[in-house]
Amino acid sequence: MGLIELVLAGLCLNATCPDESTIESLIISPRQRELTMLAEELKMETLRITTFNNGELSGYRKKGNELIGTGVAFDIIHILQDKYNFNYTIVAPEDNVFLSPTKKLGAKDLLINSRADLIAAFLPIINSFHEEISYSRRFDTAEWVVLMKRPSESATGSGLLAPFTTPVWILIILSLLVVGPIIYLLILIQARLTRDDNNRVYPLPACVWFVYGALLKQGTTINPTTDSSRLLFSTWWIFITILTAFYTANLTAFLTLSKFTLPINEPSDIKQRRYQWVSNRANGIKDYIKEENKEMLPRGAKLADIIGNGTTFPETDDMSILTHYVTDRDMMFIREKSVLDNIMYKDYKEKTKKGIDEVKRCTYVVAKFPITKFPRAFAFRHNFKYTKLFDSAIQHLVESGIIEHKFVENLPDTEICPLNLGNTERQLRNADLLLTYLLVAGGLTVAIVVFILELLIRRYWKKPRRSLRGLLGNNKHVPTPPFENNNNYDNFDYIKKITPPPPSYNSLFQPPFNYRNCQKKNINGRDYWIVKDGRGGRELIPHRTPSALLFQWSR
Repeated sequence: MGLIELVLAGLCLNATCPDESTIESLIISPRQRELTMLAEELKMETLRITTFNNGELSGYRKKGNELIGTGVAFDIIHILQDKYNFNYTIVAPEDNVFLSPTKKLGAKDLLINSRADLIAAFLPIINSFHEEISYSRRFDTAEWVVLMKRPSESATGSGLLAPFTTPVWILIILSLLVVGPIIYLLILIQARLTRDDNNRVYPLPACVWFVYGALLKQGTTINPTTDSSRLLFSTWWIFITILTAFYTANLTAFLTLSKFTLPINEPSDIKQRRYQWVSNRANGIKDYIKEENKEMLPRGAKLADIIGNGTTFPETDDMSILTHYVTDRDMMFIREKSVLDNIMYKDYKEKTKKGIDEVKRCTYVVAKFPITKFPRAFAFRHNFKYTKLFDSAIQHLVESGIIEHKFVENLPDTEICPLNLGNTERQLRNADLLLTYLLVAGGLTVAIVVFILELLIRRYWKKPRRSLRGLLGNNKHVPTPPFENNNNYDNFDYIKKITPPPPSYNSLFQPPFNYRNCQKKNINGRDYWIVKDGRGGRELIPHRTPSALLFQWSR
């Protein structure tokens, strides 16, 4: 070993270092020393804790002459008690709520009057209460959601009307009523402007019937001859083809898939659709709405303006509310999501024990959207000595996930009665085919009414028409019809009274009857009259042959 090493070794052996207690005292901050002192003082304290019954969250029960705390709130109190070794007594409020509307003292009143040190309950943090009480560190930001009785069918509807929404159906009906007259007017205007002999003005009923027939994929006897009318007809056909394709695809999806939707999609739907909602009397949302009404907020900014004021706040347990209000009165239950999950799980287990079929066990459903969100915490009286100590411990519980675990400790890993139950098979019910039955019944009813009207018209108009025919019988002049009718629905009695010239003589000097605008052409050594038929095509009529007689009355 060299000289330098010996000198350094001697210095290290003769050095004096502080002991471990001295090092710890130098490292610990003043805040840690304060918390340590408070923890030592708390061991000799007996805290006065007040609470109120609020389902799974907080409450108390009597065990002899002693009050025992229950719920997640007292699970946290017991964790703090094991850590700091303090004692506590429960002071029950006169009114089992946080904010009492009567002269009885609620939990908040006990805190203000210094009759209790803290409130062991999950309280929504309301800013207007900071002057009277102190809140602890936040446990979480809770969601208030809606529980309702599961509807028998999806809100999007079922059956034939399900694929489209109401505005789409309204527009389709309007198009059926409007497109027919539009086609008729455009064809009429085009015929008036062009003055072409080939233009045909189809009557309005024929145009309307074409629009309806295209919707049902039926053919038509109308044969447009002009480009403009053909474009109109093809445009409507393309529109109907696309519309029916979407309808068929969506109808198949609605009848086979089991996707389910609720009648409400956002909080404002509760008030707009006039649904009644209920919550327990000790719920924090009741206190928030009450305090909110005292503030001068603009219209629509309050929670009560969005969901409406609660119609009922019964002082009963959650399962009774589920039975008497949700099931019997079809009301909506607004509650913390963690509480509703536990309620649904209890209801599911009870129905399982009773042997109810699995399909009928999920009679309730929870909406996916939150009504509102509030941070929650304990409450201390002002100048509570151990506020900092409890806040530090609560922060560690929150960061470690213990608080969150306590809310779902008794729940399974899977979702309880989800919105979509996931059924892969779905049989059609009468509700799906109800519109079909109504259409058949409506069609038969309309047909019977029209048939009766036809009988009445024939009966009361028959005599006047016969008398008119008698007056026209002596008149040899046959009136010319005002327009050329393209169908054979009318009775052409006046044609029977016309005596044409002999066929051979007529064929020598004139074109065939009813074909004035035709041409003569020699084909393969024979003469033919080239005439145009009603469909835009051409026909050949032999010239100066006995068979020409057959073509005079072909139209």
